[in-house]
Amino acid sequence: MPYFRNSHSSTIQVVGMYWDPQRCGQYGNYRTMGWWRIKPYERILLAPNNRQFFYWYAESDDGHKWEGRYGPVYTYLYPFDSCLQIGSTGAWKTVTMRPHDQYAYPGGVNVDI
Repeated sequence: MPYFRNSHSSTIQVVGMYWDPQRCGQYGNYRTMGWWRIKPYERILLAPNNRQFFYWYAESDDGHKWEGRYGPVYTYLYPFDSCLQIGSTGAWKTVTMRPHDQYAYPGGVNVDI
């Protein structure tokens, strides 16, 4: 996953997903990870990998959400590292993701309203 920059005025939490058949081959081929907390105007590198596409979901402390149509992805109240098709009764909620093409936009994602 590439760099994420929080250009929103409130802290955001991010979940990511990328193609990883070696780790998640039996569970949908996509690895899911979260939560990263990113303060306003902070920029961080999320789980470096060399895949062209990754998918992301973010929500802010002030209630904004950045979601898409890919998923659903199970998330938890604590940091997690899982696979797309591994659900659990311990899951907090499901989210849907937005795509990002790292080759077309190598600078990463700028999260803003």
